[in-house]
Amino acid sequence: MASRTPVPVVDLFAGPGGLGEGFSSLGNGEKPSFQICLSIEKDSVARSTLELRSFFREFPEGKAPDEYYEYLRNKWGVS
Repeated sequence: MASRTPVPVVDLFAGPGGLGEGFSSLGNGEKPSFQICLSIEKDSVARSTLELRSFFREFPEGKAPDEYYEYLRNKWGVS
């Protein structure tokens, strides 16, 4: 079966990225069906969330570095 290139997605008025998370979660397990190329958001808090989630998506499932989770615990008190 031929490998398909992910469909590029531009998320305008992205908020904290719920639509983008939905798009980025679709795929065949090896390669995503969609790739978030650009998210645009005016609100600084939502934009910070977009940046953090974009960083997280750079890692294979279950392979995010421990520093990511340490950052969450220190910033928001997440267990």
